[in-house]
Amino acid sequence: MALSCNNTLFPKPFFTSCSSQTQGTHFSNLPQPTKQDPIFKIKGPSTLSGHITISGSKNASLPLLAATLCCSGTSLLHNLPNVSDIQAMASILNSLGAKVDAFDGKMRVNSDGVGKVEVDLEEMKKIRGGFFVIGPLVARFGEAVVALPGGCNIGKRPVDLHLRGLRALGAVVELRDGKVWARAANGRGLVGGKFRLDYPSVGATETLMMAASMADGTTMLSNVAKVMEPEVVDLARFLTDCGAWIEGAGSDNLIIRGKRQLYGSECVIKPDRIETGTFMLAAAITRSCILMSPVIPSRVSCLIDKLSQAGCKISRLDQQTLQVSAHPSHIGYDLKSFDIKTNPFPGFPTDLQPQTMALLTTCTGSSLVEESVFDNRMTHARELQKLGARIQVSGRNALVYGFDEGSSLQGSRVIARDLRGGVSLILAGLAAKGTTQIHDIAHIERGYENIDMKLQNLGADIQRLTLTPVPLIL
Repeated sequence: MALSCNNTLFPKPFFTSCSSQTQGTHFSNLPQPTKQDPIFKIKGPSTLSGHITISGSKNASLPLLAATLCCSGTSLLHNLPNVSDIQAMASILNSLGAKVDAFDGKMRVNSDGVGKVEVDLEEMKKIRGGFFVIGPLVARFGEAVVALPGGCNIGKRPVDLHLRGLRALGAVVELRDGKVWARAANGRGLVGGKFRLDYPSVGATETLMMAASMADGTTMLSNVAKVMEPEVVDLARFLTDCGAWIEGAGSDNLIIRGKRQLYGSECVIKPDRIETGTFMLAAAITRSCILMSPVIPSRVSCLIDKLSQAGCKISRLDQQTLQVSAHPSHIGYDLKSFDIKTNPFPGFPTDLQPQTMALLTTCTGSSLVEESVFDNRMTHARELQKLGARIQVSGRNALVYGFDEGSSLQGSRVIARDLRGGVSLILAGLAAKGTTQIHDIAHIERGYENIDMKLQNLGADIQRLTLTPVPLIL
């Protein structure tokens, strides 16, 4: 579906400040960076109740926004989350020359005016998801210059699979001065090819899917992230609606017949399965009962199984509403420990591992947490220990002791060192006795929309405060 776009919407770069030009848009009320230190202050323990509305998926939104660069005309995305990662991606698109308009949780993107193929270095430092634009830029415009990605420091997340895959599609790729320089070897565009991923990386699968959708000829990708992977499903559906030809649903092989032109379409971002899981864990760690919608239960089935094993009562009230209860009056006993090992979907999500570790410190018994996706996703354990958690970390594994084996959560000052690790500290703070202060919360606000206000509406005592730096007296 091609949509019209107002050519005068953003004469200046989008999202650079809360100017009068962006006041009133859905994204304009995000806190702007300052030299002050915003923190979350939580007084616990909390008991939650009520209903929470789940926002659109951040992890699905980022590749979908990048995919709009493949399209002639205008694309309209609904239900984007109001988080700083989306702000940063919109800024990247705008800096390339796309016209971006945000309003009422929607974003309209027209990339016909793209006049640059090099992404600003400072923009790329803000968000790892900005790297997604390399595939669409090379496929549609024949070249791209993209800095190596930023984002959370949770271990090695190499982009070599992305780059080797682009080479298999006829791109010349070089690394110089911390940037990736890619161009079509034939001077026109990418060509179909064959490529097998060493690991079923979601990001590499999405990058190559976008690139192959506009390559000349047929591409065969094997050992990809299965098309049942939720974010891959959403991207494949959008590209197909834009005119792409993609085959291989449910398997680890994709066949893509490239089209030289795709056209803007419209899509609704699905609810965020990681936010859904986070609030399920919030209900469990506070021994509370809350409702949440809209959700897609099949996308959090692994967590449902684990929480049910622990003793939570989880009910599906209608097609998109879950009730999660760990209230003593509902379950009659305390929650039992359980083990987890992170894996690609439908395995246990790595993005829920830190939050689950926080819960396990409040269960009975001990638990083994195995991180098989990222090699440095245990830094939150040190912060949880400051709150009184008893955790032993060895490489990618952690032994977590429950409250009957030494863990006793007490309020303290902690630091959010990455997005999901940061939100695990919020959950722990809700269950801890006393006051918890969480610093560096910009990490958390990259991926959770108004999490403090949502928790306040459920009855939590959480405030977002700004601490003014104290000047040194010489």
